[in-house]
Amino acid sequence: MSEGPVVRSATGEDVGELARLRWQLYTEDDPDVAESFADYRERFVRFAIPALEDDGWRAWVAEDGGRLVGALWRHRTPRIPQPGRGDPAPLAYVTNVYVEPGHRNTGLGARLLRILVDTSRAEGFSLAVIWPSDRSFPFYERGGFARLPDPLVLDLGGDWHYRGPAEASDAQLT
Repeated sequence: MSEGPVVRSATGEDVGELARLRWQLYTEDDPDVAESFADYRERFVRFAIPALEDDGWRAWVAEDGGRLVGALWRHRTPRIPQPGRGDPAPLAYVTNVYVEPGHRNTGLGARLLRILVDTSRAEGFSLAVIWPSDRSFPFYERGGFARLPDPLVLDLGGDWHYRGPAEASDAQLT
């Protein structure tokens, strides 16, 4: 009897499938993307290969039958030392959490999240941060995450725009 998808660390060999999963994450609710998947995949690969070789990034994947069906990424964000307090532990920026629709509500997302939490604790991280969509808040709360007051943000004119409280549910940092 199968235990379901295998969860493991991502490698450079996974980047094509990781690109597909990220594409699905963003096109699932908004399929009108002004870029072809081939063009996006090329940009993603340019980012992902060096990222997976860098100790600042780590990704976990869920593989079922030789195909990736879920992923989760973490970035190590170092903190500046404080006087008299030693070296502070890094923050874990969690992003790109995705499980394909056919594998949702099976515990797979919780498995990915548990590996992130357990590994980050073992590696001495102090805090994990994520900007979830409205529909995913309950998932993260079940995983031990808590809602805190919103951070202060300043739109610097980049590719992410804070649209205010009325539209904040659609905001995502990527």
